Amino acid sequence: MANPKIRLDLVLNPLLRQAAKLIIEDGELRSKLEYVISEIPNKTNGKRINYKAKHLNEISNLQTYVEEKFNYIKKGRYKRRYFLTGIPLGMPIGLPFGIAIGKIGLSLLVGMPIGMIIGLLIRNYLDKKTKIENRTL
Repeated sequence: MANPKIRLDLVLNPLLRQAAKLIIEDGELRSKLEYVISEIPNKTNGKRINYKAKHLNEISNLQTYVEEKFNYIKKGRYKRRYFLTGIPLGMPIGLPFGIAIGKIGLSLLVGMPIGMIIGLLIRNYLDKKTKIENRTL
């Protein structure tokens, strides 16, 4: 049986090379990364690090820059978006069922789960697509 460490290295090395290449090629990313790293306080003597609002804003700005410039997506982004979007999409789908039965109130009870399932399917598809393309942060 193959050594798991070797397999992990085969996966990580190309990713690390790609990240290093991005940092070296993009001077703005390199300067932002150096600034964020230099501004974050160091952990000493087992004390907890207290981040100030300035540090958190700089980290957030760096993450937003990477997302916009290199088309990376934060993990779980689609999870929140498409689950809630599917609910109103399912209501018109459930309306014919309610009309056929003769109780329009049931159309909401039938349509909402259908919409949630549609939202989950779209979410899973987009999450898998970004994971395959290695665009997830």
